[in-house]
Amino acid sequence: MAIRGSKTKKPVSPIELDSSGVAWIRGKQVKVIEIVLDKLAHGGSVKEIRSRFPGLTQKQVSAALDYFRNHQDEFQTEIQRYWQQISQLGIREANSPFQRRLRELSNR
Repeated sequence: MAIRGSKTKKPVSPIELDSSGVAWIRGKQVKVIEIVLDKLAHGGSVKEIRSRFPGLTQKQVSAALDYFRNHQDEFQTEIQRYWQQISQLGIREANSPFQRRLRELSNR
């Protein structure tokens, strides 16, 4: 016997893709890559990352990091582009943890 009005709703993902295929936090003006680059640059837990993005929930930050882990190949080009920009700027700390991680990801 079915209960009236009880439809199973599919949960809405905190991540959405725009028409260009760029991953964003749903309803926010924050790209997934921005959260990922923050994690690469500063490290830290989801809670610490969230403190640097005060408009986001822990669920949204976790979803962004999970999305990245599941789509690393798709982010490769964008990470390489950021690495090139940093290299062109001639940033003095060539061995910062952020630059080492970007270099590692761009060499995959």
